[in-house]
Amino acid sequence: MSVEQMREVDATYRSLGRRAVWDAVSFASFQGWESTIRRRAVARLQLQPGDRVLDVACGRGSNLPYLRRVVGERGQIVGIDYSETMLAGAQQLVRRNGWTNVDLVKGDAADMQFRKEFDGALTVLSLTVIPRWQDALQQMAGAVRPGRRIVAVEASWGSGWRRVWNPWLRLLSRVTAGDLGRDIPAEFRRSLMSVQKEAVSLSTAYILTGTVPQPS
Repeated sequence: MSVEQMREVDATYRSLGRRAVWDAVSFASFQGWESTIRRRAVARLQLQPGDRVLDVACGRGSNLPYLRRVVGERGQIVGIDYSETMLAGAQQLVRRNGWTNVDLVKGDAADMQFRKEFDGALTVLSLTVIPRWQDALQQMAGAVRPGRRIVAVEASWGSGWRRVWNPWLRLLSRVTAGDLGRDIPAEFRRSLMSVQKEAVSLSTAYILTGTVPQPS
């Protein structure tokens, strides 16, 4: 991540990281389907009680309640995010709920050093934002045990009559420093096996699911 890119991401999410602002951005991004989409994405991970899961670009912790519901008290969640402002929101959520099995780490997802430590990894609306997003996906694949899943939720330009949403998506991507032109599904297919793509939110977003291959 270049110094200029780091500054852009930090400045953007220092502003968006405030709770009231982020709640509004999340509602706009998911068009009111946030809970359904996050719950569906977590279900795609096929986690079990006691599993260990990685939440990449965890933000203010929006995925944490859904992840914790499936891994339970015996499981563990590790969240990583580059923005101190966003992480502060997640830390408040963890403290407020008394969750002792959630660890939050400040760092660049493209430079993670986890190795086969997790039973799944989730990222939501982040691969369109992270500057070195291909590296971030590779690090996720390295962090998850072979045969387990990586799931990503990302925004997508609409086609056909759904192009009516594109001006709105263009505005949101500008606000969140996102790049909807990235071919994230293709990168999933290069790195993972059994990749599936499900359109959600009137086809303005999709859920990608891929399985980490066995070592060759």
